[in-house]
Amino acid sequence: MATQHEIYPTVYVRKSVSVFPKSLQPTKILNLSNLDRQCPLLMYLVFFYKPTFAYQNLSLDSVFSSLKSGLEETLSVWFPAAGRLSLNPSDGKLNIMCNNKGAILVEAVTQVKISELGDLSQYNEFFENLVYKPAFTGNFSEMPLLVAQVTKFACGGFSIGIGTSHSLFDGPATYDFLSAWASNSAIMKRKGVTELQKPVHERGRMTVDNSVAVKWPVAKAAAIDHLYQLIRNAMIGSSQIDWKLGGQNPSGTGNLNYVLKTFHLSGVMIENLKRKVLGERRGNFSCSSFELVAAHLWKARTKAFGLRKETMVCLQFAVDTRNKMEPPLPKGFSGNAYVLASVALTARRIGRIKP
Repeated sequence: MATQHEIYPTVYVRKSVSVFPKSLQPTKILNLSNLDRQCPLLMYLVFFYKPTFAYQNLSLDSVFSSLKSGLEETLSVWFPAAGRLSLNPSDGKLNIMCNNKGAILVEAVTQVKISELGDLSQYNEFFENLVYKPAFTGNFSEMPLLVAQVTKFACGGFSIGIGTSHSLFDGPATYDFLSAWASNSAIMKRKGVTELQKPVHERGRMTVDNSVAVKWPVAKAAAIDHLYQLIRNAMIGSSQIDWKLGGQNPSGTGNLNYVLKTFHLSGVMIENLKRKVLGERRGNFSCSSFELVAAHLWKARTKAFGLRKETMVCLQFAVDTRNKMEPPLPKGFSGNAYVLASVALTARRIGRIKP
């Protein structure tokens, strides 16, 4: 059977440049929170732009130049993205040295047409060629915190693959950064854009300690407590432990074949599911779309594994604390603000969840 690399031609890198802030900032240390330090790796996104009549004559050089100038302007405000991770010699913790070392921007071409990639919402091994992956020598101070690759396809379309350090941004902050970069590009400037939210890079109260002060009292960290419960159960001989909704194969369930697939849930589908689950109780029972879908998937996955009724199954998910802290984090907070929440039940009780 042919591999993905045999099916598609190579992506050729034409050039790679360092991009620096248009206005250099004084060198400073940005102290990170413990949440920022959890995963100091690059997280990647790929955006596809199919060929259109309006931009059919758009050259790769012009796109690259527009992205470069827009990034230079954006890094002047989002200056930590032009820095490097730095190890504090006194406590061994990672922080960001805002030293204007710059980001990396790569220009590439391929003979592939976007239409040949199929459903772009489903993972494709070829996507790995559309992002720039700098070599890591073990020295964080040499690793860029932001990389990007613009690739032109044979059909005239483009992709932009972007990697940002998870120590730098979480999901909402990444979105704000990308919005600022897009707004600073030459094409978007001609269209006119609304005023952007100014970023707040200082971690503030997030660096005080390991806890997060939320608006409701918490007796203990449920996510950690549930994890300890699962470990204890495993140590005393339980053969079937499911770690989390998107986690590992529970032991004792045999060799299961996994398929990586993305599902699209429309508003109509969710409303139909709510109607099926809640029925006449809808007016007296509050249930968010997230709660409904999470419960449905939790039950479906537990049923698919065929777990024993007494097996403890833990569902873990991320919660954005920006508006849940007291007082809330400032608007434009650019650091990591997600914490783990969890709920654990036996497979028997999960089986009683409707539908």
